Amino acid sequence: MAAKKKRGPRGAADRVAKLLVIIPWLVKRKRVRLEDVAREFDLTVDEVVEDIMLASLCGVPPYSPDSLIDVFVDEDMVVAEVPSLFHQPLRLNTAELFAVVTMGRAALSVTDEPGPLASALNKLHPLLPEAAGSIAIEVPAVAHLDGLRRALESTTQIEIDYFAPSTGSRTTRRIVPRKIFDRLGHWYVSADDERSGDVREFRVDRIESLRETGVVAPPREDAVAKEWFADAADRVTLRVGPDARWLVEPYPVVERVLHDDGSSDVTLAVSSADWLGRLLVRGGRSIEVLSGDVARGARPATASRILARYTR
Repeated sequence: MAAKKKRGPRGAADRVAKLLVIIPWLVKRKRVRLEDVAREFDLTVDEVVEDIMLASLCGVPPYSPDSLIDVFVDEDMVVAEVPSLFHQPLRLNTAELFAVVTMGRAALSVTDEPGPLASALNKLHPLLPEAAGSIAIEVPAVAHLDGLRRALESTTQIEIDYFAPSTGSRTTRRIVPRKIFDRLGHWYVSADDERSGDVREFRVDRIESLRETGVVAPPREDAVAKEWFADAADRVTLRVGPDARWLVEPYPVVERVLHDDGSSDVTLAVSSADWLGRLLVRGGRSIEVLSGDVARGARPATASRILARYTR
């Protein structure tokens, strides 16, 4: 097997994501040649060895030898046995079960679309001790959250009086809510901010008052496309595999066609060949260019520039 050229360091997220695929693949086959693993997952032999060593240190408490993933390198072979922890049914103890159900009920109390969460909690409910069934979950109401949700649903502009502790100042701003989310125990709204002309995040509990303006805003896709790709005249159509969908989802899509195998054909507005090249390199074999002159040579040109940084 020809040696692969040197490339930049891989991120932790990439290594873990690939290991989650490699380990079950190895366990199914028991013994596989190092070179075959490297070829199958587009890695170098050294990278395979590093990842196997990392996986062999992972397991469950108390992290004794019988609680670690049973995988190792034996000369030119990778050996993987089914770990004993894989044979053990996953069970929650009473405290863990209570914590999961309590947090789930709290989440349900602040959403209008229970969906799969409600179904999962219904399945867990019979497993709780009888006394737990009568426990009521009370989540404090968040001021202005309902008003923000109404504005989000109707894509209307609102006016808020907002306090910023970092500067100790109060400002009146006109915003169009685009997303409402919880982060680290606080509610936030991501919105188009008229004052800055950009997308800003506001902590909901720092909104002192809220008023409707009656102004209807365009859908988010139009707003984002206008902001990011105002001068984009080029279009490119890509076939994106299921494992690379996360790469293109943050960007405004002109057209999308879904396929039964989980892949999709997406047409993007492109304002920068460099940006497109980086996207194609990150997607690797999971993104195929179907059409678009701007995409010609973008991937190899970008890959060459990246490689040059590590071969100087």
